[in-house]
Amino acid sequence: MLDRMLLAIRAARPQMTLRTRAVLEAILLSKGPIGSAEEVARELGLKNRFRLARLLQSEGLPPLHRLTEWVTVLGWLNAAKQDGVSLCWMAFRSHRHPSACYRLVKKVTGQGWENVQAKGASWVLEQFLKELKLYSGRAGLERGAHAGGWAST
Repeated sequence: MLDRMLLAIRAARPQMTLRTRAVLEAILLSKGPIGSAEEVARELGLKNRFRLARLLQSEGLPPLHRLTEWVTVLGWLNAAKQDGVSLCWMAFRSHRHPSACYRLVKKVTGQGWENVQAKGASWVLEQFLKELKLYSGRAGLERGAHAGGWAST
């Protein structure tokens, strides 16, 4: 399913720069967090986390932490289906508090874990792509503002 997510993002954002693709692929390969925004920015040769945030935003992507959250939830969903394990078990194995994992699922998807499991990974990917469309509109607005949209008054 994570490979489907990468293909869907590439289809939605075919002009992604190498840096952005590297961040996205690293998150997908690790099935979640790849470090703090400051660390990731430094590894990419950017001055700070704010430059990383602007890079992602300019390419119509959500912030690093939000991308990580979506991938983490999708990874949990895949593991639960493939391995038949509970979210609680996965939480303990990853040294997280189970309630924090359940809250993350609710925060990201708007649904509880049981509902998300019932709806499946395709539904989660569909919700992520809907959110991605929102960021696409924001990136266009930002480009328009920087292109002189405010200077005319």
